Amino acid sequence: MQNGKYGLVDVTHRIFTPVIYESISPFTDGLAKVKRDGRYGFVNTLGVEVVSPVYDSITPFQNGVAKVKKNGYYGLINRSGREVASVSYDVITDFEDGVAKIWKRGRCGLINMSGYELAPCIYNAIDEFVNKIAMVYKDGRFGLIDNAGNQIAHPIYKEIAPFDENGLAFASRDGKYGYLSYTGDEVIPVQYDEISNFIDGVARVSKNGRYGFVNTLGQEFITTIYDSATAFSNGLAVVESNGRFGIVDVQGRTVVPCNYATREDAVRAFDNLTVVKSGAKKGGKESGTVSSKKGTTKAAVKSAE
Repeated sequence: MQNGKYGLVDVTHRIFTPVIYESISPFTDGLAKVKRDGRYGFVNTLGVEVVSPVYDSITPFQNGVAKVKKNGYYGLINRSGREVASVSYDVITDFEDGVAKIWKRGRCGLINMSGYELAPCIYNAIDEFVNKIAMVYKDGRFGLIDNAGNQIAHPIYKEIAPFDENGLAFASRDGKYGYLSYTGDEVIPVQYDEISNFIDGVARVSKNGRYGFVNTLGQEFITTIYDSATAFSNGLAVVESNGRFGIVDVQGRTVVPCNYATREDAVRAFDNLTVVKSGAKKGGKESGTVSSKKGTTKAAVKSAE
């Protein structure tokens, strides 16, 4: 240091940079940040200014890229001092998995470490990435993009919930409901007036006042023909048709026809249902044994109540 300024000397005390800097940081990977006239740059171990001190601030290099700020705007430089992203952004976030969010004139996009805009600044907001997919918000609607900037679901939805354990995300549009996949496809078409969460791979749906069930593959394995339906419990659900009640199973089969006045009557009918099992043949005829299944739909009736 001389006269309040700093420079660099080698082990022989030879000065190999001018003593003109207000500060010099320690070397990291062959570069040291210097400050001159209130601006920052970098010098190498030869004392050469590889990045001229023209920036208001510079972050440490990350994978060969540093974020710089000048005149209130941000950009990116490489270790040779070349601006790989022009100093024109209002904000550049820290990089995660090689991707950073950028803002320009109040709109958000994505950029990679090469300075390439993966997604232009057209969104009002971009959520955090989970499994390389993020929800985006644009002009009052939600969509999905991946961390390569690909728009996998156009921002046309009023709501998109986080993905569940089935890899599906609840979505709504124009008063209708469905589910999206990781690829942005409407696995469950957004066409239902009501739709429940998936329980054991099954969701209850309603359309035009009628109820049915869909599975995680989007198959409406029980069509929307019932006046009401409980959630499945132990593989069974109580359904109503024309004011009468019956029971269906998760294969879509009618276990108890809709012939009963109340849900409880339908459950009692099932509890009294006997299953005849084939036994050993006697005298050329099959003998049978009888068993009874009881109480397996009571939880479904309770949930409906």
